[in-house]
Formats: sequence, structure tokens, C-alpha cells
Amino acid sequence: MDQAIDTRQLRAFVRLARSGSFTQTGRELHLTQSAVSHAIKSLETDLGSRLFHRQGKHVHLTHAGRELLPHAETILQSMSHARAVLGTLDQMPRGKLKIGCTTAAAQFILPTVLREFKESFPLYEIKVTCGETPDTIERLVSNEIDLAVSLRPLDVSRMNCHAIFDDELEFLVSPLHRWAQTRPKLKDAANETFIVASRNSMNFSMIQEYFLKNGVRLSSFIELGSSEATVELAKLGIGVAIAARWIARAEIEAGQLIALPLPKAKLKRRWIVSTLKNRPLNLPERTFIGLCEEVGRRMSNDNL
Repeated sequence: MDQAIDTRQLRAFVRLARSGSFTQTGRELHLTQSAVSHAIKSLETDLGSRLFHRQGKHVHLTHAGRELLPHAETILQSMSHARAVLGTLDQMPRGKLKIGCTTAAAQFILPTVLREFKESFPLYEIKVTCGETPDTIERLVSNEIDLAVSLRPLDVSRMNCHAIFDDELEFLVSPLHRWAQTRPKLKDAANETFIVASRNSMNFSMIQEYFLKNGVRLSSFIELGSSEATVELAKLGIGVAIAARWIARAEIEAGQLIALPLPKAKLKRRWIVSTLKNRPLNLPERTFIGLCEEVGRRMSNDNL
């Protein structure tokens, strides 16, 4: 590996190239003229090239010195930028982050994200507004929230979307339900009672469209208002939930529910974090999105 260049020597080199004077460079760097001269000689020895022509008290760059100068300036500018960024982090930014999300996201995605976010930005105020995907996206485009955690809508023309993870909707049934013993066919769904969180959700629209495309009209529903209540009622065998298995992972592992694939084709969804298109994001917002992506990777791995 090539030996790294001493940044103190680079700083002396750049200052001397600009001033042309050892005395002036020493004043600017609060060093003696002898210390500046020693730094330049050491740099020339390390690089194996003479960097300055000396004429009395003044110097000017050699060809090798002119070649080195833009690289040295870039290195020092990069170091200065890094220090500025770290300094910003040390100042503990203050502000307010307004988040819109679905109830499922609030229950299963946000807790880990917000815990880790507050570790990095303890002085940031966070406001979370829950609603179904259509309502959440409407709040985003109306500039009522900064970020939306939701299912990916059909129209994303006004948004920048960051994918979190993909999942699949399945039947969730009690072990005592008849479908647990005999796998259902599509036509069996027409006479079944389905437990849903909300008829105003994008999830419900996707389910309706899936069955209508396959020639089945669902007619009987129990609407409960939350994913947690949906799981509890499905455990009692009163009806069938159609949901992603991650909302009932504990119940499935305990044998209280069984996940069954939909009869004909998979029904997949994509979860996203979205922001208004072309709106610049600050560091806390970028951090929040990154944390959502990380939680999404964990959830995807758990579902493998």
C-alpha cells in the first residue's frame, strides 16, 4: 500500500504555493520558518519530487508542484467538509418531523425506526398521524406531513418513493376452520365471511379487485378498524382474515392461526416511504428513510 501523505505537510505546501514566502506561510500556520521548511523538505522526500524553485526569500512551483497543487487542495477541502458535517451532528439538530402512516405501519414498522431515530436526534419532536394509504398520501401532497409510510399507490407522479419491502397477502384462518383441513378454491370465497380492518383502505381495494378479476364477488365482511382486532377475531374462527403473515407472526408460530396462500395467484404489495417530489431532504429526514429501509430488510429476511 502507498504511504499516506501527511496532511500537515500538505497544508504547509498549499499555503506556501499561494504566498510564495516561508515567512508568510509560517505566520498563517503559527509555525516557525524552520518548521515550514522542514515540512516541505519531508514532503518532497516522501514524494520523490522537488516541488518548489527557491529564489532568495521567495519560491515558486516546479512542474511537479503544479501537478500536486489541485490534488492537495481537493484533499484539504474534503477534510474541511467532513469536519463541518461532523460538527453539524455534534450540534444536536432541533426540529419537528411530521409523519403520516397506516395503522399497520404504526404498529409494526415505526416503533423500531423511531427508537433508533431518537438516539441520533434526541431533540427532534415527532408527530405521527395515522390513516389509510389514500388519506396518508393526500396529507403528503397537501403538505400536512413531511413523510408518508404506506402502501405504494397507483399514482406516484407527485412523490419520490423509497421502497421498504414487499409482502404477500394470504388467508389467515383458525386451525379449527374448515379451510385448515381442506384448502379452499376461489369459488369458496364467495360464501365466506372476511374480517377486514377498514373498507376505505388500499388493502381492501386490492382484495376486492383480485377476486373480481377472478370472477368471485365477496359479499360478507366484518370491519373492525385495526389489524390487531382482525387477528384476534380470525383466531376465534368467526371468519377469515386476508393479511400479510408478519402482522400475525406470533400467532402463526404459536399454532393459533394458519397462513394459507390465495388459491390462484399471489397478491403482492409494496411498502414505501414517500416525500413530495423534488423537495430537498434534511439529514434527519434522510436518516428516517434509511432506518425504514433497514427495518424493511429485517422484515423481508424474517419472511424468507
